[in-house]
Amino acid sequence: MRNFQSSFYRVPESPLARFGLALGGIAILAVSFFVGLVFLAVAAGLAILAAVGLTVRNWLTGRRKPRKPDDLRHVEYRVIRRDQDRDRR
Repeated sequence: MRNFQSSFYRVPESPLARFGLALGGIAILAVSFFVGLVFLAVAAGLAILAAVGLTVRNWLTGRRKPRKPDDLRHVEYRVIRRDQDRDRR
């Protein structure tokens, strides 16, 4: 039976090759980090622009709405106190 663990990847014995592989790995990590930062900045910028746009839209259209006569915030009510009703009986 063949040992597959050593056949897929072998660490190079040359110190120059090891150094090159280490530099290549660091370069790939750095590039992926900066690409991620760019995508994060674009997403944050779009979210900020969307929030500003929605705020301006709500600010401009919010004052033009007429009040409905059946608005539940403006109703008439009468307070009934039960302890006064008990005293009368």
